[in-house]
Amino acid sequence: MIDPKTLLERAAQLSDQAKGEEDTGIRERLLRMAEHYRDLAAHEAWAHENPPSVGALTGALGSRAAH
Repeated sequence: MIDPKTLLERAAQLSDQAKGEEDTGIRERLLRMAEHYRDLAAHEAWAHENPPSVGALTGALGSRAAH
């Protein structure tokens, strides 16, 4: 599990880097990467707050095996 704070810091770095980038394509790519890091941070924060239960995991694995 990755610390969401670390991911958000990286997103901020990429956004700052994009502000100084003259090439439009590179700037857009950096902003997309920053958005991806923010999405990952949100996912990691949610996963930390909502850990999977053993029952949910075995249920998910059992339903896959039945198909």
